[in-house]
Amino acid sequence: MLDCVLGIDGGQTATTAAVCDLRGRLLGVGRAGPANHVWEPGGVARAREAVKACVFAAARGAGLRPVAFRAAFLGMTGGDDRTRRAIARIVRADHYRMESDKVNALACVTEGRPGLVVIAGTGTITYGENARGKSATVSGWGFLLGDEGAGFWIARQAITAATRAYDGRGGATALMEGLTTAAGVEDLWELHARIYSERMSRAEMAALAAAVPVAAAEGDRVAQHILREAGRELGLAAGTVARQLGMQRGAVTVGMVGGVFRGSEQVRRAFRREVRRHAPRAVFAEPRYAPVIGSALLALKLAGVRHTPRVSASLREASATIGEK
Repeated sequence: MLDCVLGIDGGQTATTAAVCDLRGRLLGVGRAGPANHVWEPGGVARAREAVKACVFAAARGAGLRPVAFRAAFLGMTGGDDRTRRAIARIVRADHYRMESDKVNALACVTEGRPGLVVIAGTGTITYGENARGKSATVSGWGFLLGDEGAGFWIARQAITAATRAYDGRGGATALMEGLTTAAGVEDLWELHARIYSERMSRAEMAALAAAVPVAAAEGDRVAQHILREAGRELGLAAGTVARQLGMQRGAVTVGMVGGVFRGSEQVRRAFRREVRRHAPRAVFAEPRYAPVIGSALLALKLAGVRHTPRVSASLREASATIGEK
């Protein structure tokens, strides 16, 4: 009988695979490029090659022959049918499950127990599961239709505030200088040209959000307002999921995952305040594992392995080795 499992985390910037034994000990890791954007030209082939490359690299590191597993859990950005078709038959496993990466993100926080997680990086999505096995998702509409509170949204609000200040339509703000410095441009018109000529990617624009906590820490009220609004929007999403799952009255675990939370205590404070308006007994938690180890945890669950303290300790050690959270 096969004695190892496979976890995969397929994100917007990279795809990571981890092979663990049935005690949760890390045997091998593989990394490759992004496996999302399957709707773009060539996206299916890129997704397939990314998954194949990281799986075989992890299996090689584990000394695995043949490349087959007791169970495999794949957490993939998007996780839709086109992604399923793109990576079908790459992974050989007795038990196999592919879901959106929001599912393994939740596992990183709750270790398979009920709760919810808010993921706030370039984009944002909120996902939860209750004790009855019901799940709910809000946000995740993308940068054009939503993603309130995410990195791209914060950057866009900051740029708008800076251009309003430049015109005299809005209050003065240090973001005028902070954004141009962060972007490495001379002035807002050069930033404007880079954005509209598509010489600045979505991820690069989202990275400008890092200028907002800097300005806020220096007392800039416009920046502080943006961060409070970001936290409030993310908290509203969490409260909505808690209500949809009937968890708003209990001690629901609420996970905070992603660079937006890591980058601003002001966002975290506003987030917690808004969540408690909807779920007064909420318990806030940081991720315990790297996303790929969350997938490995779910693969172990598929394999029928109990999540004992020993398994948990092994997975934490594996996460520290991988160095991602």
